[in-house]
Amino acid sequence: MQNFVCFAQQLDTIIKNDTISYFDFGKDSLYEEQLILKSKQGTMSDCEFAVKNANHDFEESNFSFHSGEYFPIESTYLYVLRTYYKIMLYFTNDLFSHEYYKCYDSIMTINLKTKYGGGFQEKAKAKSDSLENLKNWRKDAEFPGGQDSLIKYINNKLLNVKIKTNTTQQKILVSIDIDSTGKVENPFILRGINYEIDNLVLLIMTQLPHWEPAYLFGKPIRQRWTIPVTIDNLK
Repeated sequence: MQNFVCFAQQLDTIIKNDTISYFDFGKDSLYEEQLILKSKQGTMSDCEFAVKNANHDFEESNFSFHSGEYFPIESTYLYVLRTYYKIMLYFTNDLFSHEYYKCYDSIMTINLKTKYGGGFQEKAKAKSDSLENLKNWRKDAEFPGGQDSLIKYINNKLLNVKIKTNTTQQKILVSIDIDSTGKVENPFILRGINYEIDNLVLLIMTQLPHWEPAYLFGKPIRQRWTIPVTIDNLK
């Protein structure tokens, strides 16, 4: 009997192109740009500097808000802000004070209301709610018949398999990709038992039928699954 929980992770380029923008601390990153910006503050107070920057960014059509909290990249509300209003969300960092971000976002909100109307945030929320109700807007890949059918499929494949082993370890952790058409690809053993058993499980993974692909923002995407497989009939 297989008792496991599968874990899914989006992989497709849509994650890079259509999601919240987070800081990259590498070369030429937003963090380095903000280091340069910070050096230009001079004697201005944090709020004065924030007002100046918010107005400048608005004039350049660089709309953004800031948050110190984590937001999932799959957030439909952030997708709507980004897609329909060209508004990005960035993490706060220790280069600027809380007062700076508070003043910046306040001025940016005032400017955006002049552009999109006073209720644009409420309209964005309503739009995100309507999108969430669409079929295949956002969901994980699914094996035909669901997880119970996946368990049964793997069990049937392992039935009456006779493999000698000297270990008490009976759980294998295997990773697979489900591409945007539902095809199973790239099976990989994350934690195995031995060569013979590991390759048996890999073979079973290559024989899996097509899945219903994952969807993000209404588009089919590649998704990685991690599947713990318990083998309890070793001989």
